[in-house]
Amino acid sequence: MMTTKLADPEDPMELVGVGLDEDPGDEALTEMAWSFVEEYARMGWTGERILRMFHSPSFRLPHNILRLKGEEFVQSLVAAVDEMRVGLRQQTGDRP
Repeated sequence: MMTTKLADPEDPMELVGVGLDEDPGDEALTEMAWSFVEEYARMGWTGERILRMFHSPSFRLPHNILRLKGEEFVQSLVAAVDEMRVGLRQQTGDRP
């Protein structure tokens, strides 16, 4: 049995889509891309898996960023986060 609940604008768990008046600029796309890479890296995704996410049309915004900014741009972000992980492991003595 499925329950139906009316949308409550005050519900903090309600999914809300927001439209933009204009397309985000290059700087905004860069910040969004970095946010995706960082967030998924913090969840333990490998650089390779993050790159696959950008290639998947199922992940609309990352995929659109890849199309607009290019493969090389996304690869550079993934490489940067991978380098940070290696540096942290070396500082803490952790193994991959």
